[in-house]
Amino acid sequence: MGSEQEIIKKATGYCELGMFSDAWDLIESLPPEEKTKAPVLDLRLRILTAFSQWELGEHIAELLLYAGESESHTVARFHHSRARAFYEIGEYQKARECFKRAVGAWDGIRKELIDDDLSALFL
Repeated sequence: MGSEQEIIKKATGYCELGMFSDAWDLIESLPPEEKTKAPVLDLRLRILTAFSQWELGEHIAELLLYAGESESHTVARFHHSRARAFYEIGEYQKARECFKRAVGAWDGIRKELIDDDLSALFL
């Protein structure tokens, strides 16, 4: 299939195109020791966010929180998406907690979400 770097690059491309299942399947073809590296976990978290898979995403977000700047952006977006999901079902306290976690992961998300209705409620 190709080297690990080629697989990660192709999976990233799939992810950017919204082909999340294809990206996930490609990641699954990696050797076990590659699946725990930050770039792969970052991709996994992006995919889990797209699929609203909050439980598994929460574990990966914890692992990635201090991995690097790019990964902290992914963690922040995960928590923001989860906050939105809680908000939409009326779980406002849980939404606030997730939104605070998003800002805690990456303070710059405040600028990205300046027009977001959640930011007006929770910042």
